[in-house]
Amino acid sequence: MKNKIFAVLFLFATVMFSTAQKLNFKDKNFEKAAIENYDINKDGFIDGKEALQVSNLFLVKKGITSADDLVFFSQVKMVVLDDNSISTISLKNLDALQLFSCTNCRISTFRAENLKNLVSVYVNNNFINNIFLKGLPRIDQLAISLNQLKAIDVSDLRNLKKLNLEHNQLQKLDISRNYNLKTLNIGGNKMKETAIHKGSQTDLIIFGAAQ
Repeated sequence: MKNKIFAVLFLFATVMFSTAQKLNFKDKNFEKAAIENYDINKDGFIDGKEALQVSNLFLVKKGITSADDLVFFSQVKMVVLDDNSISTISLKNLDALQLFSCTNCRISTFRAENLKNLVSVYVNNNFINNIFLKGLPRIDQLAISLNQLKAIDVSDLRNLKKLNLEHNQLQKLDISRNYNLKTLNIGGNKMKETAIHKGSQTDLIIFGAAQ
């Protein structure tokens, strides 16, 4: 019995120690900004326990070049990284994440997968030419205007209601599986409405289709 109690106490102490350890950030500007805003105990670094308490992460115009350190903030619900310089973003397995924004960040590749509570994504005004979206069952708003997309697959986004693809390089689009889509903005793509595969949708409003 004593051995069992000791084992439980040891496990508890190990967990407490691990969450209190200093996190090793890949991006030092990300770390600096996080310390400025989320260092609760003011000890000069972010530990695992502090990272787990962050629900809204606002790091705008901080000189950040990598979003990889988001992995430490597994309970975050809202992430805003606008006006940084991050060429590649890969978001996955952040179960609490509901909103992600990284506008004007010079992104070329954007991946979002296995984000079960993600509702809104804003990645306007970047250089995105490669995008992968999978395992996003709740997303209802996707804004990717002012990028360099030549193709995009949104077939997995069954709950999508608003899609903004203004000013890309698209020539065709398949939204036949986006049964809940209500508004689509495709202005600036030189794409006619006849190049959009709509399926059986009847109440969809399309803005900006070429004549």
